[in-house]
Order: sequence, then structure tokens, then C-alpha cells
Amino acid sequence: MDSLKQQIFEYLGTQRLMSVATYNEKPWIANVYYVHDNNLNLYFLSKRTREHCVAIEANSSVAVAIADSHQPLKPPQLGIQLYGTAERVQLLEQLQWMFKMWNKLIAPDVTEYLDNPKQFLDSGLSSVYKITPKRIKFFNTGLWPKDQCKVLDF
Repeated sequence: MDSLKQQIFEYLGTQRLMSVATYNEKPWIANVYYVHDNNLNLYFLSKRTREHCVAIEANSSVAVAIADSHQPLKPPQLGIQLYGTAERVQLLEQLQWMFKMWNKLIAPDVTEYLDNPKQFLDSGLSSVYKITPKRIKFFNTGLWPKDQCKVLDF
């Protein structure tokens, strides 16, 4: 894994919440908890009737922002902005992986774990969505005080 990709990967592991912006008949933004894989794809769980999920079904283009709202106003400041495409995950293997990662993410906070991907798919109430980035802008004023950010295009 190259240096920039590794730095982005490590930063994603320090955060849990992202804002995902969608557009259907109007723009919409939602905050969702996420997990990520080795290819910097982001996954989140949401009810299919939510405005952002309805918009994704109509228009797969999304934008995402990830930042720690507790960081100071002065450097170092870190954050990610990206755009890409989102799609509903329907393969059991991907769901099994995502459930495992999700359960690690939520473990300290709740006792309700996701453990049956087939039952989850069959219920049809909620879905897992995968965001595949096309471009990631990683802000890190500690590493790059002059340029402030680096860009990774896919």
C-alpha cells in the first residue's frame, strides 16, 4: 500500500461517523456510522426508506466528509472529502465481512450484534451500502503545512 493510501486508511480507522451527501430531486445530507475495507471503500447501514438511501437508488453519485468535530481550530487539522458512487450490497460474502467489521465498531456501545446476513437481506428493511471512492482529498496540516492536503484519484 503506498504511503498516501496507508495514511488515509489509518485515518479512516480513527473515525466512526461520516456525512454523506446525495442528490435526487433535491440535495440531502445524512450522518451515518461507517466501516472501511483495504481498498478505502466505505460501508454503512441504513433503512432503505431514508432520504439518502432513496436518493442513492435514483442517483449513485455521492460526496462524503469525515472529520473529528473535537479537533482544535489550529493545526494539525485532519479530514477527508471524497466523491464516488454508492450501491446497495447484496452479496452474502460482503455482508458477512461488513457485519464482522460493524460488530467491532459498535462493540463497546451496544449489545445488539448483526449476525445473520441472509435474514438481514430477506427482511428488506435495512440495507448495507458501499461507497466506492473516485477521488479522496485528505487534509492533514500536520504532515503538509504548506499544501494542507493531498489527493488520491482512482
